[in-house]
Amino acid sequence: MRSPFRSLLSALTQAAPAGLLGVGLLSAGLVAVASVALPAHAEEHAKPAPKAAAPAPAKPGAKSAKAKLMVGSPMTKVRFSEPAFPLTDDGTYRGYMDRILDEYGRRCVRQEQFGWEIAKDDQERLDYIFQGTMTNYGRIGYLLGEIHPKAVTDPETIAFLADREKNRFLLVWTPLETSVLFMMCETADKAAKTEAPPKTVQKK
Repeated sequence: MRSPFRSLLSALTQAAPAGLLGVGLLSAGLVAVASVALPAHAEEHAKPAPKAAAPAPAKPGAKSAKAKLMVGSPMTKVRFSEPAFPLTDDGTYRGYMDRILDEYGRRCVRQEQFGWEIAKDDQERLDYIFQGTMTNYGRIGYLLGEIHPKAVTDPETIAFLADREKNRFLLVWTPLETSVLFMMCETADKAAKTEAPPKTVQKK
């Protein structure tokens, strides 16, 4: 799918009169999300959502045939702009996110991943899913910052750190030919791993 997110990022950083979410994107660090007018494709829909494409052979990840759609992320408490398929992980997603976080001295402690099936070159629906979902993160107080880890070699994949209260999450969007994958995990400082309790020395 062609350059799905980069054009949106430039739009998201425009001033409030443009009617879009004002997200300050930093290569390192975070910045508060401005509270501005919601776009038409945000949580409060001014227009009907673009029609979902028919199921395509390429899937965003492993999901059961009867998988239920999720309206949002239970972990981050954010509503998607369109319900998504929850995906299982054989360790591939976790390993990828851990490689990203290793560059920032953090580790993944809890994860979720979701996918949407999208017709090839359906830029409008891709915009709707990405822009509306990221807007909803800002609406409930997340501080968002784009990061550029060396582990991300695909130019169309985009990663964010998202802070809210005392929690920091990694958000990764990856477009595929007929789908889009959204991976996320709650992070913790690598140096703050729980130490094993000291062994009890038995008295002779």
